[in-house]
Amino acid sequence: MVSKQNNADFSLLANHIGGNVLIVEDEFVVANDLEIILEKAEYQVTGIASSVKEALDLIAHQKPDIVLLDIILQGQETGIDLAGQLSLMCIPFIYLSANSNQSIVEAAKTTQPYGFLVKPFREKDVLITLQLALYRHAHSVEAYLRKEQALQIALSDTLSSCGDWKQKLHQIGQLFQPFIPFDFLLAGMVGSQDSIPLTGLFRIGFEEFQYIGMHELSQMNGLAPEKVKDMLPEYSWEPGISEGEDFTIRKKSDPFTQLLAKTFRLESTLNQVIELTHGGLLVISFYSRQSTIYLGRHLSLLERLKNPLSLTLDRYLAFEEIEKLRQKLEQENQYLQEEVKTTVNFNEIIGESPSLHVVFDQVRQVSGTDTSVLILGESGTGKELIARSIHNLSPRKNKLLVKINCAALPPNLIESELFGHEKGAFTGAIDKRIGKFELANEGSLFLDEIGEMPLDLQVKLLRVLQEKEIERVGGKGPIKTDVRIIAATNRNLEKEVAEGRFRLDLYYRLNVFPIVLPALKERSEDIPLLANFFGQKLCKKIGRPFQGISDKVITELLNYQWPGNIRELQNIIEQAVIVNDGQSPLDLGRPLVNKITSNSSIGGLPSFEHPKTLSEVKQLQQETEREYILSILKKANGRIRGKNGAAELLNLKPTTLESRMEKLGISRSDI
Repeated sequence: MVSKQNNADFSLLANHIGGNVLIVEDEFVVANDLEIILEKAEYQVTGIASSVKEALDLIAHQKPDIVLLDIILQGQETGIDLAGQLSLMCIPFIYLSANSNQSIVEAAKTTQPYGFLVKPFREKDVLITLQLALYRHAHSVEAYLRKEQALQIALSDTLSSCGDWKQKLHQIGQLFQPFIPFDFLLAGMVGSQDSIPLTGLFRIGFEEFQYIGMHELSQMNGLAPEKVKDMLPEYSWEPGISEGEDFTIRKKSDPFTQLLAKTFRLESTLNQVIELTHGGLLVISFYSRQSTIYLGRHLSLLERLKNPLSLTLDRYLAFEEIEKLRQKLEQENQYLQEEVKTTVNFNEIIGESPSLHVVFDQVRQVSGTDTSVLILGESGTGKELIARSIHNLSPRKNKLLVKINCAALPPNLIESELFGHEKGAFTGAIDKRIGKFELANEGSLFLDEIGEMPLDLQVKLLRVLQEKEIERVGGKGPIKTDVRIIAATNRNLEKEVAEGRFRLDLYYRLNVFPIVLPALKERSEDIPLLANFFGQKLCKKIGRPFQGISDKVITELLNYQWPGNIRELQNIIEQAVIVNDGQSPLDLGRPLVNKITSNSSIGGLPSFEHPKTLSEVKQLQQETEREYILSILKKANGRIRGKNGAAELLNLKPTTLESRMEKLGISRSDI
């Protein structure tokens, strides 16, 4: 009994007239009969071919809707050979054959034809078989397109969802598995600052995968992670299939493919590299242990998915960039609010002394460059004001000047403050936080009290200055930065280097352009100007008239040694303003006594005399380097080359060390 649905289907078949048909038949009489039958039923015969080559030429000229295909043809290739290529082109076919050989029939079945017509055949049999084949093919294509659309939606949802890349890659592998077979899947994004780490999935079961990152891959092969990273190829966005001999050739020319093939016993690969509009490439590579598993339809699927995946990832990265900007603006706002609260108590550099004019000239010379500046001077000499002046006169003036006091933070927090951290990077890291380097991007970073930075952080800072990139604590990849460095210290860094508390290579990186600030006692002619400036400002702040400063007080101020420099002067004037009634000139109310002089020890550290000119700084730098190299040579018992030699201890080439020794006038007799 035929159901109503079946009756409806057959009704559709009966009404189906037309379509393009290619006849591949080497018997002229049979081919001619088929052509007459088809044209009578209003089908369009696109051509008649007697060999596989002729058939492919006709298909290249006009793609048919269906092919009537004889199994035995002229030439070495058979209809079964052509069937495989028709499947790749998604063209349905019906076999025509008078051959009842069981092995041929079984081979034909594996190609999944849409029907068999056994010679001789009736006109009715040809038309019904043809209509059924076209109907089945249309519905199979529709079903496949629905599955492909579902795959596209699921991939887009996965790529744009929250979660780390490891979790997303696992979901991507599960989604692709029914469509593209693989034993190893490699995916990631390269060539961009927002790179997604290139990561692999090794299939150990139908639903089970092993996560393989670059670190795991290096461990499996006993290689350094940097060496594996150096093996990564330069990707282009041309898709392709490499299998059999092609894959063997590729392994010889590509060290990374060779490493993967050796580790996981791989024999073929299918690659799709998608160019993204914001820059960078999305890499998706499927690998198999079978040499002939990837077909044209697999590559066609990836080609069709290319545009939607590119749009999804571009949109995801755009939202991520917006989120980064939001976080940065939030951090900038917070930073600027803190700056308002802790702003210095004067907004100009007051003074007309010759030593201060030397500083002004140096500031003007260096401001227009991106050169690192090292500001040297005793505490309270105005190092932060000079840093702000350099920034405000530079092309970066419209961006932030971000300040960090290296002495005010615990050692375990400095790294997080400088470079930021990811959520969960350490106990208490409940949110992702960008560091001062990211906050200062395209602006300037002022590293105050750089001499207090721990040695282990000095190494990381040196790497950032060399590579121009940072890595957040708990982060998975480098982040490019464009920051101008201004550092300051009241320590004698040459002495710190000689005693092993400050790295010589970092000192050279920072000390490109040193600016030495004079102590207040060295610019005594500026003391009256500064005292009056502070007096006016502080009286205005508390709403009290400023009646000037008596000559007696000015004389006292000039005779004082000022161990605390400008900051101490400001404090003394503030005390005088507080006790003043606003009716008379300011009086100190107590004599100034030099209990602590600039030549005594402050905080357990001996004071020092800074060099006054750039040439003096360079001379002291050479003397410091000479002493440092001599101390290493003595430690190495005078040996320059070989294991534990001075060159190895200094991480220099022996020839470079010998050249430096000659330049610094170090001879064997000095050791």
